[in-house]
Amino acid sequence: MAYIDDNHSGIPAGAGKDPLTQLDQELEQLRITLGELDTEPPAAAQEDPPQSRGSEEPAPERQSPPTAHQQPEQKANQETPAPAAGSPAPKAPRTGVIAAALALAVIGVAAGLILYFLNRTPLAPAQPTEAPTVTIHDSELGTVEITPPEDAPVNTYDASNLTLDANGYYAYTVDGRKVSEMGVDLSEYQGEIDFSAVKASGVDFVMLRIGGRTYGSGSLYRDDLFDTYYEQAKAAGLKVGVYFFSQAASREEGIEEAQYTLELLGDRTLDYPVAIDWETIDDDEARTDTVTGEILTEIAAAFCDTVEAAGLRSVVYASTSLILQSYDFEIMKNYDFWLADYRAFPEQEKMYYHFTMWQYSAQGTVPGIDAAVDMNLCLDAG
Repeated sequence: MAYIDDNHSGIPAGAGKDPLTQLDQELEQLRITLGELDTEPPAAAQEDPPQSRGSEEPAPERQSPPTAHQQPEQKANQETPAPAAGSPAPKAPRTGVIAAALALAVIGVAAGLILYFLNRTPLAPAQPTEAPTVTIHDSELGTVEITPPEDAPVNTYDASNLTLDANGYYAYTVDGRKVSEMGVDLSEYQGEIDFSAVKASGVDFVMLRIGGRTYGSGSLYRDDLFDTYYEQAKAAGLKVGVYFFSQAASREEGIEEAQYTLELLGDRTLDYPVAIDWETIDDDEARTDTVTGEILTEIAAAFCDTVEAAGLRSVVYASTSLILQSYDFEIMKNYDFWLADYRAFPEQEKMYYHFTMWQYSAQGTVPGIDAAVDMNLCLDAG
């Protein structure tokens, strides 16, 4: 709270005497005065007569001289003559003086406190703290300005830690220790797969499409090969996660998709998360064309919360543009991301936010799979 002295606007705060010091001096002087009153010798026991009207007081016009009963009656035993006109009035009784002094002391204390607060240096008003802005220079998106939340998880990956393993796949190491796992994501479009050959090639995990929603009618569907892929991948010793191709247009549809995913999964166990894969549809009209970043954030959060409530891990699959330009990280800072970017390894100056998985190619080749396949690196598997 700031204090403003309207009566001393020309005096800078703190100028002049210290009001508390001045108040102490006034109280000390009052104490000395009271002490002198206590040591004053008592006056002679007498009662001064009321002062008579002096000749200086003019009589009303056409008024008769005062009669005897209007004059103050002098006591018989009075020895002290009446004071002359103009003489000083007799002293008030001592108790009255003390009471008056105490009243003055109280008033002085109150006045001193008021002066103290009025002359205090006004507190500077709180200045709003502006969140720092981060500038991202993207070869495709151009210059992107983001304002990350103060506690948002930050990308600390170092491209110098990215190597190629003996199988020719990417690996990420920290202090010489491999902490990553190599994976592919699959749907019915890959057709028949030899999962034993996939495992033998050095692949550690697969992300299987479990189902999706059409971008036209919005109907839900199941991937026709999910059951087969799941059983064969598990039998080959591969770790398994799943993803749902989302075309949700509202938070409620995000929840519906998560519930449908859990229904399709049944009692199957997973080693990797359940991913929501919401994508924009290029070169065609889609029911999701009008979805804003705010709504997309609600969809992803609702999907992940529903999955997590069922006891499973969740992750949000997203492109660089969606992460930097659409998602609200004041909310999404609490969720993991699976980043899709097919360019150079995304260090902090390219992708400010932390991500747990990186999809680095959509045209990979893997033994046991006849079609092109998406290549993925889980960066915190170890």
